[in-house]
Amino acid sequence: MMSSCCEDSSVNVMGIRGIPEKYDCGQSTAIYTSKSKQNPGRTFFRCPTFRNDHLYKWVDEAIYEEVQDALPKVECFASDLMKIKMEIESFKTAEEELKEDVRKVSNELKKLNVIMKVGFVMVFLSIVTCLVLIMFDKANGLSLNSY
Repeated sequence: MMSSCCEDSSVNVMGIRGIPEKYDCGQSTAIYTSKSKQNPGRTFFRCPTFRNDHLYKWVDEAIYEEVQDALPKVECFASDLMKIKMEIESFKTAEEELKEDVRKVSNELKKLNVIMKVGFVMVFLSIVTCLVLIMFDKANGLSLNSY
């Protein structure tokens, strides 16, 4: 890897935050390793043309900027996640309330079903009783008007 004479300080003449992908000259990002005594082994971004007016940036500083720029987004996602969790809890509460309402309505329907069956049985028994009386009256030669 190549080293640069101006790697002692990070000079970002392009104003690019974070990790650069391409330079204004169209060159792709290149990473080099410093061989200076001040920063041995420290990696940096540099345009492969090595022109002084092109980007020169320490990799660790670029990553730090990426993290700084991502933090507000992470906080926003965390806030959105908290809102979604609250909505889910609200939906769970509503679901439980609806389940309770369904149980109550189901019990009411069961009661009404029993009442309806009892009513049908009473109507059926009344009809049978009337038919028996009519048949009894005819068998004895009586009419309903005599009651």
